[in-house]
Amino acid sequence: MKRIALFMLAPLTDGAGAEKYFVNLARNLRQRGAEADIITMEKKFIDKFAKWLYLFYYGKWFRHIDTSGRESEGYVKRQLGEANWIRTNFRNLGITLRKYDIVYSKNEIVDLILLKRLGYRNLPPIVVGVHTPLQYPEAKSFHAKLHNILYASFFYKWLLRGTKHVHVSNVSAKKFADEKFGLNSKLMYYPFSIQTIQKSAKNHKSEIIFDQGKKNIIFLGRLSEQKGIDVLINMIFEIARNKNLANNIRVNIFGSGDEINTEKIKKISEKYSFVKYFGHVENKYIPDILSQQDLMIAPYKWETLPYGILESQAMGIPVIAFDIPGPSDIIVNEKTGFLVKNKDEFAHKTLNFIEQGIIFNKEDIIENIKNKFDPDKIYEELLILFQETIDGKKNS
Repeated sequence: MKRIALFMLAPLTDGAGAEKYFVNLARNLRQRGAEADIITMEKKFIDKFAKWLYLFYYGKWFRHIDTSGRESEGYVKRQLGEANWIRTNFRNLGITLRKYDIVYSKNEIVDLILLKRLGYRNLPPIVVGVHTPLQYPEAKSFHAKLHNILYASFFYKWLLRGTKHVHVSNVSAKKFADEKFGLNSKLMYYPFSIQTIQKSAKNHKSEIIFDQGKKNIIFLGRLSEQKGIDVLINMIFEIARNKNLANNIRVNIFGSGDEINTEKIKKISEKYSFVKYFGHVENKYIPDILSQQDLMIAPYKWETLPYGILESQAMGIPVIAFDIPGPSDIIVNEKTGFLVKNKDEFAHKTLNFIEQGIIFNKEDIIENIKNKFDPDKIYEELLILFQETIDGKKNS
């Protein structure tokens, strides 16, 4: 039986795309006969790291980590099934990882620095999974620009040197990794089960009641630059100018963020009756909530393969998103949603969808996800990659 360590620094309670992917991966690999566990750093280490990160972003320390908008540990452990979640300090990290046959690591710079410091030769073979974008298509803030510089640098190339394979989950990431770093990366989309999502929608009913006499539009994601909160706010202002339109829709916002962005959305929801802000809702209720929407708007500015869009499309809900890596790998333009070039086109397509009563074929949307993200096929490909890595084979 293969023993696979899935390594990432961040706690699984964050509930974001990469964390959700790792949890699903560990559970499903266990179901397929591999002994997969998730290894993260312990709380003390993460608290220290988070303080330095907060200082870098905001120029000040904080007293404690804000845990609002996180999944409970009990929920995470239930989702893991037979897999374990092991938390360790740096001193014991190498000892823990050497109990496994292979290490699958998230591609964050800090995650790779920790492994590099231990010495790749002192660890089982390492496969790097690209779940943080290597490049942000729209980088306006200082931190976004710095990210693009670092992830295209010789330093990042040095961090990748000595790993055995790089797994990418969208076409653009593969092109970037292969051309920039001379890799022969392996493209595999996230394995995604239509049956699991639809079953969850039936078994976990939300208590939220939506007005089905209105067009329900959902925004789902962290209230941040990455998720396009500025585009969301501008769109709300556009809708507010058309009273007839505003009277016939509901913009349902789900997600949390920093204090500034959260306060902005709260004030907007208080000002406009067609905007409803629900904050963070447990992941298990999201499929049911999505099933009651008419449209998802996803003005995300950079992604790898966003779960929010996958889940919406799995429930047959059309999505409007920017034509960027990740969303463009999921959405078939004008068949399962719209891929747009800029914020003006984003607003135009959204308003047209509402005013003209545009209808997409629900079965076409679901069928696209079913075919492109077939979990049985993709898990089998991942297991083959892991076995080849363990056996010492390399990509040709």
